[in-house]
Amino acid sequence: MIDSVRTDLRGYSPQVKAQVKTLARAKTRENSGGGAKTSYLGSVRFFKHLIVTVLLVLLLAPWCGVLYLSRALRERADTLRAREDALGAADEMVGALGTALGQLSDQYEMLEGDATALGEAIAALNERIGNEIELQSYQSAYGQLYPELRVAGPASYADTTGTVYLTFDDGPGTNTRAILDILKRYDIKATFFVVGNSIRGREELLRRTAEEGHTIGVHSYTHVYKDIYASLEAFLEDFYLTSIKVEEITGVKPEIFRFPGGSVNSYNEAWGNTITSEMLSRGYRYYDWNAGSNDVAANATEESIYTLVLQQVRSNPYAVVLMHDGGGSRARTVSALPRIIERLRAEGYRFDRLTNEVKPTVFANTAYSRG
Repeated sequence: MIDSVRTDLRGYSPQVKAQVKTLARAKTRENSGGGAKTSYLGSVRFFKHLIVTVLLVLLLAPWCGVLYLSRALRERADTLRAREDALGAADEMVGALGTALGQLSDQYEMLEGDATALGEAIAALNERIGNEIELQSYQSAYGQLYPELRVAGPASYADTTGTVYLTFDDGPGTNTRAILDILKRYDIKATFFVVGNSIRGREELLRRTAEEGHTIGVHSYTHVYKDIYASLEAFLEDFYLTSIKVEEITGVKPEIFRFPGGSVNSYNEAWGNTITSEMLSRGYRYYDWNAGSNDVAANATEESIYTLVLQQVRSNPYAVVLMHDGGGSRARTVSALPRIIERLRAEGYRFDRLTNEVKPTVFANTAYSRG
């Protein structure tokens, strides 16, 4: 403004110009701060600014607090979520560890079972090896004796329930022909355990026995107990002489036998177990009896034979009946035989011959009559 006044007054008097200059210098000093100045603190302007500032603070402070708390809450929530995730992961890990432990436990049990089975298998193998070694040692001592005395053992045993096996010992004899005739008439197969030194002169009877489908088994050659059971070698020799003769005459090699006197008697106490083991290892099967007839007794009668056979047959699920066709006159056996067959057939029994597929009947005492 002073500049514009200065410009406008250029044409005025020197006094006026001097006053204008004085005002200009004063303005200049005021602008440069050299002059007196009013204080800001305590001024109206100051209080205006202060009021505005306080209002702004009062307005902004809650929002700042809200923003801070919001941020803090978000961070807390994030922290909690992270912890929940960590806990969830930990739970999953615990579950996985539990599953793994369960699987390990199952595997341990399996391994334990396998270890037990393996131990049993090893024990069985060791036992088998020991048996093989023992058998080889045994065979080295006896295996070379009569190597022809070997047959194939049975693969399995047949069902024998309700079956009667008629067996005749000590033949061929004077009554063998009559017994064969009766068996033929009733179409029955039976079993004959023969004595080797009784065959001479009766070869035709032996041949007929085989041709008509009966089984021929070895009983002995001499039927002299003290000689037969003197040793294993003695038994094998006696057995061989009978077996080879039967095979020469009939063309059939015997596969079963009956111990003279039964498998348990006072003559074979020393060698009985050894003989039994040797014969079984060669594939033979031996048969005792569970139904006697006592037809060799001096006081035996047709009626006593008939009654005893029926009584003992009925006491067993299947019966191996001991009778005789040799070793003396067996006329009472011949007369009782048709009655026995007819009565047992009427009661539903069937008759058959013994083979090595019939489970052996073995007794552990000498209560029965000797064969």
